[in-house]
Amino acid sequence: MTTTAATTKQGYAGSSQPAFHDLLRSEWIKIRTVRSTGWCLALFTLITIGIATLVALNRNADASTGSRVPVDGIVTGGTLGVAAGQLAIVVFAASAIGGEYGSGMIRTSLSAVPWRRRWLAAKALVVALTALAAGAVVNAVSFAVGCVVAPGVSGALMDPGVVRAVLGGGLYLSGLALLTLAVATVVRGTAGAVVTMSALIYVVPFLLLGSGFESVQRFLPVGLGPGSAGWAIMQPGPMLGGLAPWSGFAVLCAWAVVAMTGALYAVEKRDV
Repeated sequence: MTTTAATTKQGYAGSSQPAFHDLLRSEWIKIRTVRSTGWCLALFTLITIGIATLVALNRNADASTGSRVPVDGIVTGGTLGVAAGQLAIVVFAASAIGGEYGSGMIRTSLSAVPWRRRWLAAKALVVALTALAAGAVVNAVSFAVGCVVAPGVSGALMDPGVVRAVLGGGLYLSGLALLTLAVATVVRGTAGAVVTMSALIYVVPFLLLGSGFESVQRFLPVGLGPGSAGWAIMQPGPMLGGLAPWSGFAVLCAWAVVAMTGALYAVEKRDV
């Protein structure tokens, strides 16, 4: 009995535990081989760049000969694209773990990695980095397309505020993905997480309009347009009535940390 107990304890804390980089590799293989990942990222890319292109073409059509479009206006086109395409990132992040609950593979995953928090941390890191890369690259392409299509651009393209706003699309979507992943873990499914996040993005800000609590919106992590905390990082300058860029991103991160704390507790204490 003593030998068995000692062996079990050593196996739980020792060599039987996969290294964290192995968990990262495993989660990356899972995510990139799931068909929904490719569809979600492709849809996000098409919607975001498409909307940014349409906005730029509209500005071009409305502009008089020789007029130039402010660089802030080009950034806005990409931001509108992110607003339209962000639901695809929600579905991607929710599916990353919701699919395992739905198929029953969660039992295999948790059996293979007894340190459940390490497993969830690896999955969260892969999901967040994927959303970060997709958001930053796609938003940068949207910005480039807007600059090419516009009749002319006034302002410094490499202004620090502009660069932060363009790359901020990746930061916003990484926070959105983490928040969604945490919700999907708590509700144990893709559909519930998508419905919850859709309500937070689309319904809650609408309900706040005219309610006398509009100021609460600046502390919401995500939303459909400028006003919520997460959107501040995608604005070249401070939002009117909103938080400063990095302050808003800090609020989004705080929401994600609180949600992930609940997810870690759920996967450690509830799931079998």
